[in-house]
Amino acid sequence: MIERSLRRKLTFHAHNRTLVLVKRPNEKLEHRLMMALLWALYLPQYPGVRVEVAIGTRYKPDLVALNAEGQPIFWAEAGEVGLDKLRILCGRYCATHLVFAKWAMNTMPFARLIEQALRDTRRSAPVELICFDDHAGRFVDDTGHIHITFADIERTTWA
Repeated sequence: MIERSLRRKLTFHAHNRTLVLVKRPNEKLEHRLMMALLWALYLPQYPGVRVEVAIGTRYKPDLVALNAEGQPIFWAEAGEVGLDKLRILCGRYCATHLVFAKWAMNTMPFARLIEQALRDTRRSAPVELICFDDHAGRFVDDTGHIHITFADIERTTWA
């Protein structure tokens, strides 16, 4: 059986917290791994970050942290993001720290799309583009503990 078609429960640990993700049969393992790595990277900055939680908006974020009023202060997307979604997120959530993560690819085309989406916006929070290389699984040990820092990844930031 192909690994991609298996339903799997994945357990990760970072910063004395645990994250359990279920890999759906039609989903790439890399998508779940990116979500876990993003969770570990941003958990110190956003201790209330949650994964795949509907927040009453048109789109459901892969990762999100909310302020006391229930507004997103952090929103991360792992993998594919369409141009419409990119423009809406960059334009509508100007006070939200946005992170877009890609897996083992040339990020320049997507970086250009971000720059286009940001042209006519006034933001008070950063937008980041992260690229994990195809060996990013090395940041997760055999017990599910994630050991990753921002120095380990390719990251572009628009302030």
